[in-house]
Amino acid sequence: MQNPLSQRDVETFRLASIHVATDSAATLWWGDGDRAYARYKGRSDAESEELSKTPEARAFIAKLASAKISAALEQQLKPVLTGPRPVKIDVNLRRLYVASAIQRVVVGGGHELVADVTVTDAKTGAVLVSYPEFHSMALAGQGIGGTMLDAAFMADPIDRLALNFATKYREWLVPPPNA
Repeated sequence: MQNPLSQRDVETFRLASIHVATDSAATLWWGDGDRAYARYKGRSDAESEELSKTPEARAFIAKLASAKISAALEQQLKPVLTGPRPVKIDVNLRRLYVASAIQRVVVGGGHELVADVTVTDAKTGAVLVSYPEFHSMALAGQGIGGTMLDAAFMADPIDRLALNFATKYREWLVPPPNA
């Protein structure tokens, strides 16, 4: 999907806020988030999968993921949205899938984030542009060697996925000159 706004339109935007929410039907598959919740509750990592099935755990995991996504979007958008018109970025997370280390070692795989993203005028609430089911992926280590390299040299998978999402969205929203 191409951004229907002109470069001139986007140049008027100034980032006022970012809000990330999680769709009630969203798929959240993030083992590190599950384990973080278990530790938060004073339980062992071994109990994390079962504990993560509760509504409280889902809210905890969604909050962790939302903070990562929001920070990445702010990092990518704040420097380029500096015009006079304040806008809000609303993200509705629909799918978060972070491949487990075991999956990455055995069969490989990737990480995936899907969200509806809407830019609204911060003063009037008018929708300026919307991108339903904005999709981003981050490659994961393929086999033992790739997984070891990931662990040694790359950011945490959720951070890499959030940054890929934010970078890809910035590239979509802010058309390059002469586009």
